Amino acid sequence: MFGRAQRQAKAGAKAVKLHSIASVMRERGFAGRFEVGGVKYRFTYSPASAAVTGGKLQLTGTLSVIAERANARDASRSAPNVRATLLATQGAVGAAPPRQNVPADVPPPRPDFPIVESTGSLSFCGVLYLQLAPLDGRSLGVPADMKQVQLNVRLAPVSDVERGLQGAFSTIADALYGNPINQSLAEASVTELNKFLAG
Repeated sequence: MFGRAQRQAKAGAKAVKLHSIASVMRERGFAGRFEVGGVKYRFTYSPASAAVTGGKLQLTGTLSVIAERANARDASRSAPNVRATLLATQGAVGAAPPRQNVPADVPPPRPDFPIVESTGSLSFCGVLYLQLAPLDGRSLGVPADMKQVQLNVRLAPVSDVERGLQGAFSTIADALYGNPINQSLAEASVTELNKFLAG
């Protein structure tokens, strides 16, 4: 009787919903960890291509997940062709990364405001906020609803490849999410980003 009640309680319990996962850029991909039900998971998202879709940057790549269990021999599970749409960015401080396509300087909103690192060609991305296409948690070995997961990516480059990617992401953000929108600069920058992703 007790076992049956336990099974019914489990069946009736609401599925855990995974809302966001955090990562850091590593070479051409994003790597991070999250936890569900007391189990820790490592993951990588490896973008293979980029495009402008509906006026937004969209990456397509493979998401791989592996559980970190003691004495576990779980294999990594992957979902190919996962779309990730850039929703927003957060600026960074420090020296701007090198860029092939430098946006024009944007004047401050009022003449008495100083030009700062978040202005025009001096601005650059420190964090990307991406919405992942709906995922099947079960096929990834994660007991959670993964239909609306946001991927947060910290850009902290430690190599030339990562600095180049940060520059490309920054220029695309300026072109697509600035005012006015610069479609030609966005397309040129996406071409550059695809070269970086291809290696």
